[in-house]
Amino acid sequence: PMTSALRRFLPWLLLAVALAATVWLVVSREDDVRTLVELDPAFLAALLLLQIVYLVVQSVRFHVVLVRFAGQPVGFWRWTKLFIIGRFLNLFIPQAGNVYRAVELRRRFDVRIQDFLVAFVNAPWLAMILNFLFGAVLVGLLVPGVPVAGWPLWLLLVGATVATALAPLVALAILPLFPSRFKATAWLQDRLREMVTVTFESLREPRYLAWVTWWTFVAFVQASVMIGVGFAALGVPVGVAEAIAFYVLLQLTTYVQVTPGNLGFQELAFAALAAGFGASATDGVLVSTIVRVTGVAALLVTALPTGGLEALRVARSDRGREGRLSPEHA
Repeated sequence: PMTSALRRFLPWLLLAVALAATVWLVVSREDDVRTLVELDPAFLAALLLLQIVYLVVQSVRFHVVLVRFAGQPVGFWRWTKLFIIGRFLNLFIPQAGNVYRAVELRRRFDVRIQDFLVAFVNAPWLAMILNFLFGAVLVGLLVPGVPVAGWPLWLLLVGATVATALAPLVALAILPLFPSRFKATAWLQDRLREMVTVTFESLREPRYLAWVTWWTFVAFVQASVMIGVGFAALGVPVGVAEAIAFYVLLQLTTYVQVTPGNLGFQELAFAALAAGFGASATDGVLVSTIVRVTGVAALLVTALPTGGLEALRVARSDRGREGRLSPEHA
């Protein structure tokens, strides 16, 4: 019971700490707060449009992975609706959007939850590897001398690429050391083994790999431009390397959740990266805030007309009945 309570309340404790640190960073610089209040509406409109495009591109990339593992035809626009509403639900109830997608895919397209789980784990893993790799190559070719905290950025991205690629293999080597009576450990081991197996199998499918790589690259370029626009809105000039680094960090904080929605944690991560580039930590916080707010606005604009509120009502009423993407649910 103590472990369960700690697991339940620790993210909220970390959220409170991260938000307090973020507020302190921003409030300590009154000029920066004034800059945020006086943002040019044209920049906000551009960011909102870029966020909507980013949602669609992300949906396309996930659709490629989903179709590969689902074994069933899944219409793109119907999937995009599920994808957007799922993101919308995750704003309010942790995991609700993922459960919603899994249940609706099973109901509408006869896609097994097990197959969705494989795609659900495989898609972000591939995305992280490819984003780190794209960043390392582009920074190495265009601006190889850019450092972060004294280290070449391209070298840090190469290290992140290798670490991300090897992480599931290392986990598979470590998990058998845990007692077999832990159901969660056994379930995670099975999912990781399946993900690694099907990923290696997909290496023999050039067409599939080409499409995943292409759409991940499109998202990479488009979102890096979006980050650059966010800095431009604050009047802070950034180069290619900085925009790429902040987007890669944004992806990492999207997939690795420390606090609910990574609220506060993402802002502190952006602040640390900005400081690593020798800029103001507050600039990182403000850019993260702009990106977060326009991202939520994009979800509201796209999810509400497609049934987001009704899905939220159903998700709240069925929260306990449907369960989570867990060993029992699978």
